[in-house]
Amino acid sequence: MEADHYAEACRSSFRTLSALFGRDRLDAYSGRYASKDLVACIGFAGLEIKPSEAFSLAFMAAMASLIIVAVTGMAAFALGLLDTGMAVVLVVCGGVLPLLVYVYVGEYPKRRAAYMKVHSLGDVPEVISYIVMAMKLTPNIELALKFAASNSKRQLAKDVKKLMWGLQARAYDSLDMALGAFAEEWGGYSEHFKRAVFLIKSAADERDEAMRTITLNRALDVVLAGTKGMMQSFSSALHSPTLILYSIFVMVPLALVAMLPAAAIIGLRINSLELALLYDGLFPLATLVYAHSILMKRPAAFTPPDIPAMKESIPRWAWALIACAVGAATASLYFFPAGIPVPGSIFLAWSVTAVISIYCLGVYTPYKKLRDDLRKMEDEFADSLFVLGRRISEGRSPEDGFAYTAAMTAGTSVGKAYARAAYNIRCLRTTLSDAVLSPEYGAFSDVYSDRIRATVCMLVETSGKSGEIAGNSVVRLADHLKELQSIEDDVRKMLYTMTSMLKTTCVVFAPFIGGITLALSRSVSEVVARTMAGLSEMPEGARQYFPMMPEFSAPLVSNDEFVLIIGIYVIMLVLILLRFVDGIEHGDDRYEFMYSVGTVLPIAMAVFTITTVFADSSFGTMF
Repeated sequence: MEADHYAEACRSSFRTLSALFGRDRLDAYSGRYASKDLVACIGFAGLEIKPSEAFSLAFMAAMASLIIVAVTGMAAFALGLLDTGMAVVLVVCGGVLPLLVYVYVGEYPKRRAAYMKVHSLGDVPEVISYIVMAMKLTPNIELALKFAASNSKRQLAKDVKKLMWGLQARAYDSLDMALGAFAEEWGGYSEHFKRAVFLIKSAADERDEAMRTITLNRALDVVLAGTKGMMQSFSSALHSPTLILYSIFVMVPLALVAMLPAAAIIGLRINSLELALLYDGLFPLATLVYAHSILMKRPAAFTPPDIPAMKESIPRWAWALIACAVGAATASLYFFPAGIPVPGSIFLAWSVTAVISIYCLGVYTPYKKLRDDLRKMEDEFADSLFVLGRRISEGRSPEDGFAYTAAMTAGTSVGKAYARAAYNIRCLRTTLSDAVLSPEYGAFSDVYSDRIRATVCMLVETSGKSGEIAGNSVVRLADHLKELQSIEDDVRKMLYTMTSMLKTTCVVFAPFIGGITLALSRSVSEVVARTMAGLSEMPEGARQYFPMMPEFSAPLVSNDEFVLIIGIYVIMLVLILLRFVDGIEHGDDRYEFMYSVGTVLPIAMAVFTITTVFADSSFGTMF
């Protein structure tokens, strides 16, 4: 979806600039300056655009950033907030920001291609597993590739499909040449994938079934070990960047909050607009860019299942209205204080929290529940296959095997699916394929797990063979699934120590430190004001002994504005850190992230509020 929006924006920008400068001039410019790497990345990322269209969007985005800086300057001038310091900042931003935006937007195809290549490595265990499963049942590598391409929606499976198209279009002289070229293409990013492909090619030539099975198992072992080693390397390399993220991008900005009042002593006067631009603009942006740069290098060990849009009892627009209504009611408390010792602007920060949390929980809770059910079902499915395989190997029919397995796994989600399959065969008199995969009534038609559906497809294909062969094949499938689950568990345990610390920082430490430093800032401001007021009453005769005594000027930011700006900063910081944590732990799992936002953000905001109130009262009695 992101790539589609980018491509459409490129085409729109190109049409606009073509009307101003002419299509030929834009194409000539891109012909001179578009690198071969950019053209190759556009093709790999599947972006249906020309280099001139990418340059057009980069130019338009740079001009838009320049306009934003100009409008900000005019707004500051109109409000009387434009001083020398802010003017310098705006001039620097006007000169540097458009250039940075031009490079960032123009280089999107390269980042997209690199991102797809790194994250496609997470597809390797699944795709190779499908190929190995198919090869064990039918030692035909073309059929195995077709099975993997048709039963997986991952990027690597799409590339396998392109390979099959290339074979049919006679782009390669032979299958061996096609596989060799495919392995070499991905070998630079995944050496274990390259080795696995060569082992599969070798297994296809084995006449002895036992040796073929050993070679195929070796191919799968190479992939699983390589994936685990890849995540171990990432986990080891994650320590230093995470420490930098926590210390420089989290701790330093929060510590500076307490320093801002004292800055007035040396004449550094920061108004509310400058403070908002700093804490609600520059700091979150820098943190987001750095965290995103770390996540871009994360190899996706396993990709979450795709869940289609669900039929919602309450539509999203209704949740948006409910969230906005609650947010508006919360914000109104700013004008009608309830008599509790809380800064009034904290209710404005809470209104933002309420809008985000209510919408996220209302919309994404059903998806989160379905995702958890799928994970639980995948865990149960591998064990149930052993039961089903042994029953079929005894010479039982598939419907008897389904009924027996349903009884053995009663009370589980997968047990209900087996019971539905047995019912469809016995009562509806359907074929085995329709009983499990029919879009209208199939037992596994509403199971959005590629792994389960692919295994069920393999089960249907083996049903035409003898009971012993079909049963043993099902047991082999169960072995494959257990191996995949084992490596998934190892990866999660590997990352747990890091992610648990980061999530604690996100939920507790960052809001806690923010509340403490905010209260300390207010106390420092009052102490400095009283001290400087006392020094100002010093007799003229004594002033000659303090020639370096500064002239104190009161801060330009009120307490309510300070609390609101830092409160919004804490919200943005929690969102960025939470995205970083979920990105490390779950990859590109949008449902997991949005649900986490809905549950974590109110807790973090409560910690910030309570800490601010108690620290403010404690520091007030101390000073």
